[in-house]
Amino acid sequence: MLLLLSALATPLSADESTTAVDQLLAALRASSGPGCAVGVIRNGAFVYTAAFGMANLEAREPITPETPFNVASLSKQFTAASLYFLVADGKLRLADSVRRFLPELPAYADAITMADLLHHTSGLRDSLLEVAGRLNEPLDAAGHLRLLAAQSALNFPPGTDYEYSNSDYILLGIVIERLSGMPLAEFSAARLFRPLGMTHTGFYPGSSPPAGAAPGYAVADGRFRASAPPPLTLGDGGVYTTLADLRLWDRNFYTAGVGGPRFLEFMQTPGRLASGERLTYAAGLTVGRYRGLRVASHDGELPGYRSDMTRFPRQHLTAIALCNRGDAPAENLTRQIAAVYLGGKLRRPRVPSAIAYATSRWPELDGVWESRQGWLLHAWSAVDGLSISMAQETHKLVPFGRHRLVFDDGGGFRLLLTRLDRDRFQLQWEGGRPVVYRRLPAGPPGRLADFAGDYRSQDAGAEFRMVPDGGILLLTTAAGWKIPLDGMAPDRFAVGPWSLDFVRDPAGHVTTLELHRARLWNLRFERVR
Repeated sequence: MLLLLSALATPLSADESTTAVDQLLAALRASSGPGCAVGVIRNGAFVYTAAFGMANLEAREPITPETPFNVASLSKQFTAASLYFLVADGKLRLADSVRRFLPELPAYADAITMADLLHHTSGLRDSLLEVAGRLNEPLDAAGHLRLLAAQSALNFPPGTDYEYSNSDYILLGIVIERLSGMPLAEFSAARLFRPLGMTHTGFYPGSSPPAGAAPGYAVADGRFRASAPPPLTLGDGGVYTTLADLRLWDRNFYTAGVGGPRFLEFMQTPGRLASGERLTYAAGLTVGRYRGLRVASHDGELPGYRSDMTRFPRQHLTAIALCNRGDAPAENLTRQIAAVYLGGKLRRPRVPSAIAYATSRWPELDGVWESRQGWLLHAWSAVDGLSISMAQETHKLVPFGRHRLVFDDGGGFRLLLTRLDRDRFQLQWEGGRPVVYRRLPAGPPGRLADFAGDYRSQDAGAEFRMVPDGGILLLTTAAGWKIPLDGMAPDRFAVGPWSLDFVRDPAGHVTTLELHRARLWNLRFERVR
C-alpha cells in the first residue's frame, strides 16, 4: 500500500488511476459480506465510482451507486447548513445564548452561544448513557435534552476549550425545529435538499430508514452480524444519502447556487476560542491541510457504518466512501484514493529519523501520564520505539527528530509526540489540537480497601460499587456489571475508555470518584456513607 502511494509522484492516466484505486479497494472487495460505494469527483463529475458487497445480507441485495447509506456524523454539515438559513432569515444570531431557544437548560447554559454549539466549544457532556449502562436505550432528541437539562456541570466553561460532542448538534437540531416550526427533516428538505436536487437524501430517525437503505453490519468473531438500529436522535446524525446526491452537495461548494457566497463562508469558517485560538472545526466540517493542500472533510462512524467525504477545494477533487461494514477504514481510504488523483501535488511526508531509539532519551518517558482532561496514558519502551496505550488503543511510535516521536497509520494520519520536558509531553494527531500529558507518580494505586464502597452520580443516574477481590478492584452495579479495574498509579485506575480518579479529603479518606473519558470530563460520583 505504502509503495503504491509513494510511487504516485507524477499524474497517472485515467486507466492507471482506476487500476490503482481498484488495488486500494481489493481487500474490501474480496469479502462476500457487506461493502461500500466509493466515488471520486473532479470538476463536478465522477471520474471513478465503484459499488461492491451486499447492501442487505439477509435479502442478498447488492450495493449499487444508488444505495442509501446512513452517514452518521457526516450528517452534521447538513444540520449546520440548515441552521444557516435561519441565520440568513434573521431568526437567530450565532452570538445568541442557547437558553434563548432552549430555556430548559440549566442557568450555566446562559454562557453557551449558538456558535459554541456549532464549533463544539460549549462544554456540554456526551456519552452519559454509556456510563449509566443505558447505551442501547432508545433516546430521541427530546429525551437527550432532558438528560442534558439534569446536568449540574459542564466539561469546561463555554468558549474556553474544544471537545467534539454529539450533544451540541442534537441541540442545534432542536433549535432549528423550534424556530422553523417544522421537523428537521422537512425544513432541511425544503431549504437544502430539494433545491439542490438531492432527492434521495434526508434525515431519518433510526426506527424508520428510507426504502432500500443498507443496514449496518459489525464484525464479531470474524463474522458479520447485523448492528443495532442507528440512534433516534437527529442533528448529530440521522442522514441517509447516496453517492449521486453527495456529488450535488459537493458541486454547491463551487457554484454557491443554493445559499450564495455567505453560505460558503458560514460553512467553512472555523471557530475561535475566547483566547483567540483558531480551531479547525467549522460548520460540520473540519478544515485544515493535508500534506500541504487545503482540505475540508468529515467522517461518520456508527456500529456497522463507516463513511467519509474529503474535499480538496483548490484542486476541485473530492473522494467519498460510504460503507455498511464496521471494519471499513473509510477515513483512510478517501485520502489514499485522493492521493492517486492528486499525484505530485501532495507534499511528500517526512520519514522517521535514523536516531537509535534505545540509546536516546526517549525511554525516560516510560510510565503513566495524565492529561488535564483526566485521561490516562501508559507508555513503555522496546528496543525500537515507544508504545503508548490509551482508551483501548495502542500505538507504536518511532523517532521523528530529536524531540518528537511519530506513529503513522499508513493511511495519511500521523500521531505526533513532542517532548516538552522530563515530566511533560504533547500528543496530537497531525493537524489536530495538542493534548498535554504530565507524569504521574510511580507506584501501585494503594490499599484496595480504601476504595471499597458505593459511589453515586446524580448527573449520570448511575451507582457503582467498588469491591476488592483477590488483589484486584472490581466495579460492580445492580445491573450485573463485574468489571476488573487496572491499577495505573496512586489513586488512579482505568477500564476500557474510562479513567477513574479517586479523590481524598485532607485526612486521607476517599470521598469522591471522578470519571473521565473523551467527551465527558470530571463526572463526579460521591461516596455513599
